[in-house]
Amino acid sequence: MRQRGEQPTFRRLQRAAAAGEHRLEVTVLNRDGAVATSDETNWLSIWPLDGSDPAGTEVDNGHGEGSLPAGDYSLNAEVDHQEADGTWSRTIIWLPKVTVTGDVSLTLDARTANPVQVTVDKAGARPAGTEVDLVQRIAGRRRHLTGTFGLAGDHLYVTPASAEGGTEYEVQSLLTQNGKTEGSPYAYNIASKAAGVPADLTLSARTKDLAAVKVRYASEGRPGCAGAHAGVDWGTGSVLSFYWGAGAVPTTRTEYYTPGLDWLRDEALTTADCAFDENDIRTRTDRFPTAGAYTRSWNKGPLGPADGRLILDTGNGTGFSAAMLSERGALSNIRRYSFLKGDSALVSLSGESIGQSVVPGYGRIWARPEPGRYTLTTNATRSAPWSDLATSQHVVWDVMVGQDDIIKLPTVEYRTALDDENRAPANTTQTLTLTLQQAKAGVKPTLWTSFDDGESWTPVSVSADGDRWTASFRNPAKGFVSLRTKIDGAVDQTVIRAYGLR
Repeated sequence: MRQRGEQPTFRRLQRAAAAGEHRLEVTVLNRDGAVATSDETNWLSIWPLDGSDPAGTEVDNGHGEGSLPAGDYSLNAEVDHQEADGTWSRTIIWLPKVTVTGDVSLTLDARTANPVQVTVDKAGARPAGTEVDLVQRIAGRRRHLTGTFGLAGDHLYVTPASAEGGTEYEVQSLLTQNGKTEGSPYAYNIASKAAGVPADLTLSARTKDLAAVKVRYASEGRPGCAGAHAGVDWGTGSVLSFYWGAGAVPTTRTEYYTPGLDWLRDEALTTADCAFDENDIRTRTDRFPTAGAYTRSWNKGPLGPADGRLILDTGNGTGFSAAMLSERGALSNIRRYSFLKGDSALVSLSGESIGQSVVPGYGRIWARPEPGRYTLTTNATRSAPWSDLATSQHVVWDVMVGQDDIIKLPTVEYRTALDDENRAPANTTQTLTLTLQQAKAGVKPTLWTSFDDGESWTPVSVSADGDRWTASFRNPAKGFVSLRTKIDGAVDQTVIRAYGLR
């Protein structure tokens, strides 16, 4: 499971009544009707409906109290409870509007909640993870108030709520073969949302109504293991996603998605033992507009930099980032780890160092450069045990600093026919497509290939193909093909071992 997005900070209520404020007392009951223990619930969240910062109070053995000024508030608490059959349940109790004009005493009863149920029409498919989110429009802004999740065998419950006041209920679930997170030949990612919290919380889907995505998990030439997450971006700034293991690569699997939603998906490639101690991660957002057949892939080369930015005012100096191991349509994570090392530097034309870092594709807290022309260089060397590709990268940007706070750095994205181990046939003609990202319109790239890991380079002619460029050349008899592309006055990027040969 992975959660993204900024989480709010809650101030603690003063327990004693403050001058001009009122006492709030809350009793929380579990699903058996007994006063909840501190192990079952320990916090009450309080959101002022005027848009002020959220607050909260500790719940001690089912009792919470605090001091509040007059006003309208949204309250929620979560209750964990062991059921009679030994399984665990999680209940969200939500009161979207509580008006405080004097002292208030409330009872939050988990027995008033209804069960969340998830089904698909695939025999043997069981939930491996289910998430519920509650959203409310507060002071004109959609706010993610709370959410909870359950893994295989857990039970979720939510109290009903009307749609008044801009309340929303969002639910998503991952279903796999028997609910397992490893080795399932398929994965169902289904989701829905509703105004308010309906009494019937059944989420069901038919396979024919979903996007059926044939996903190829490629290897990068060496034994490896892949795992993935998927979660809906509901537009609230918080995304939770569930994990499933694809296993040894290369492999192909069918994944089903509710169409019409923005699915934030990521994939990690690690060592063959699936340890995930260190890995490469790539992320993309997919929206499948309608039900039907689609194809996608992960780990398909050639890999290279993407989404480069020089941010001159981060609020804490000048920063730089570029996703150095990106593939077509998916951005890599930006970091330095034991298998990826290098450096980055921003230098003036006179040789003055503006900033340096020991991380490839990343730098921060540099001095803001004066207007003028600069060179931004990043180097990356890679020795990952799951990959024999992109073993070295060297990228040089010509940067003109003016008044803009954000400078987008041009890169070149490659596309070519490779098998599921990122190999191409030896001694055959290879066609390469080049797409210029964040580059000025009308510029033409220059391309070179190398068959000896960059010791020597051969120029290759390119031809315009709409808004892209294409080139053809003959692969050598063995080894790897390296690529270098230059856009005059913008970028010179080199990747050693862009793909291998078979």
